[in-house]
Amino acid sequence: MRAVFWSFFGVRKGKDHDRDMAQLNPVHVIVAGLVGAALFIAILIVVVRVAINLAK
Repeated sequence: MRAVFWSFFGVRKGKDHDRDMAQLNPVHVIVAGLVGAALFIAILIVVVRVAINLAK
């Protein structure tokens, strides 16, 4: 999850990236990316709903 988290921000050291590529299973990376994207979307939805309720 840590590798996917940092990749969302585009910040990763070269040596850490190389180490992750050697150790990580591609299926795990895909699943972690989907979970991360779902969490990000859920947080955005909650923030928008709170902002709309406060604006009323």
